[in-house]
Amino acid sequence: MNGIPNRKDRMTTSLVDSWTSIGFEDLPNRLLLGWVAGILAWCFGASGLLPPASAESPAQVTVGAYLNNIQEVALKEHSYEADLYIWFRWRDEELSPAETVEMVNPTQLWGMESNVLYDEPLLLPTGELYQVLRVQGRFSRKFFFHNYPFDRQELIVEFEDSVHETNRLAYVPDQKPVAVNPNLLLPGFHLSPPRLDVVTFAYPTTFGDPRRSEPGTYSRSRLSLPIARPVLTSMLKMLLPVLCVGLGASLMLLLKTTFIDARLGIGITSLLTVVAIQLAANETMPSPDYLVLMDKIHLTAYVYVLAGLGVVLYTARQIERGEAEAAERFQRRSYYITSAVFLTIVTVLIGISLVQG
Repeated sequence: MNGIPNRKDRMTTSLVDSWTSIGFEDLPNRLLLGWVAGILAWCFGASGLLPPASAESPAQVTVGAYLNNIQEVALKEHSYEADLYIWFRWRDEELSPAETVEMVNPTQLWGMESNVLYDEPLLLPTGELYQVLRVQGRFSRKFFFHNYPFDRQELIVEFEDSVHETNRLAYVPDQKPVAVNPNLLLPGFHLSPPRLDVVTFAYPTTFGDPRRSEPGTYSRSRLSLPIARPVLTSMLKMLLPVLCVGLGASLMLLLKTTFIDARLGIGITSLLTVVAIQLAANETMPSPDYLVLMDKIHLTAYVYVLAGLGVVLYTARQIERGEAEAAERFQRRSYYITSAVFLTIVTVLIGISLVQG
């Protein structure tokens, strides 16, 4: 009986064998290693040496645009009509960017037309989904005419996703993001190469939503087409009439000082002609609260003509006093000085406008 283990001994032996078979004989060492690893992770994490957990990146939507036509540019209304195609490529099947896109700068919402080319997005061999949206409508952008008629403007079409913010969806320009119809013409303007930019736009308000602690941020695409008037044509059409009036006004300083009535008639006619030219020029553009280039040139012409009339009146007084020779000398000097100042000011104004655009 002494050589046969009792029931208590057999149970103890069985527990030890089970402990050994599952590796619990190293449990103290494992607990020690786990404790040390936890201490190190806490220390390095607190000091910022371990990288933070990466947040889920937004779904990327590749965008591009084809500008088909510009029907009209209304400078006085700060608007223009455009016909364009916008394409989207994406991988997230939960998204439908062609349906959630929103035009940001439309003028007439009731006249805006948006139609998808395919009933359902196409599945490309690359695994991407593909859809094309055609947009037709009138868009708006404030034009600035400080350097008119040598101003350079941009026709802009902006669009963004109206549902998903940047933490869920982000636009990415395509490799060739924008193209223009090769037959596109815009009478009166030269077209420069267009571009498509993607920016992050944060609204400065929560739109009264008490659930939001900060305004929404959206991915926005901006298609821009720079346009400019031909320089030589603009000079001939806008500046030549004013320069001709200035040349005609200078005749009152070239005639004899004794022709007082003729000289006054030339000056007054020139002054009225400048007024008519300015009124005609203002009909084709809005009335801004600042002076454009042509306004400055017209004002210079006013001063030039009024200065000539002042010389005529002064020399008439000299003639009455019998100082004919002194009147001729004064008129000759006044002609050279006023003409030089007039041409210099006009040249400087034109040069600044050409540089600034």
